[in-house]
Amino acid sequence: MFETVLVTIFTYNEEKNISSLLIEISKKFKNILVVDNNSEDNTLQIVSKFPVKFIHHKYNLGKSNSMKTALDYARINKFEYIAFIDGDGQHCVSDLEKICAKIQEMRYGLVIGYRDDLDNLNLKKRIGTKILNKIFMLLYKEKILDIQCGLRAFNTKEKKIDWSSTGLMHYFADAEITCNAIKNKCNISQIPIRTIISENYKGMNILQGLFLIIMVFYWRIF
Repeated sequence: MFETVLVTIFTYNEEKNISSLLIEISKKFKNILVVDNNSEDNTLQIVSKFPVKFIHHKYNLGKSNSMKTALDYARINKFEYIAFIDGDGQHCVSDLEKICAKIQEMRYGLVIGYRDDLDNLNLKKRIGTKILNKIFMLLYKEKILDIQCGLRAFNTKEKKIDWSSTGLMHYFADAEITCNAIKNKCNISQIPIRTIISENYKGMNILQGLFLIIMVFYWRIF
């Protein structure tokens, strides 16, 4: 069913989560790519035990560049669709299936998961997500329920999806993709997903969150 979909998992020091995630994804998907940002734990050794493709960055290039690495790989190997999922185990494989099925149905456009119940997020993420989404709706006049969700899929030939966030802004790529998709009048579908409890150390800090809000304004204007 998902022969034309490349599922990409992004990892950085995910030895606690990657094995169980790969076991579940391997039951449903054949084409799996792990892009690792120079993990310092046993992530590499664990991944090597699975029948998946693996790209190891020599340096930590951040999530945004990992996403570009994955998209380049998908295009070179002629996959029609690409799906992104974080390696920390916060997303359910059943939701990944729904998102991949939807993008195959749509063929073009962008499919984004939205975390309908934010109670399982840590307090910092929960407050930040709510504020970010409200600001986005005010600026872009579109009801996108979770612009920063990392569980998403799109056609590898989709010209209305692009992003340039890097360096200190590497966590901003998901939000930038969403903002640009709206500006480019890309067809967007949203799928409700369940969020598994998130670890406190994951994600952006408060200063990065404030900077992301500024960038949401910037992407709207320029």
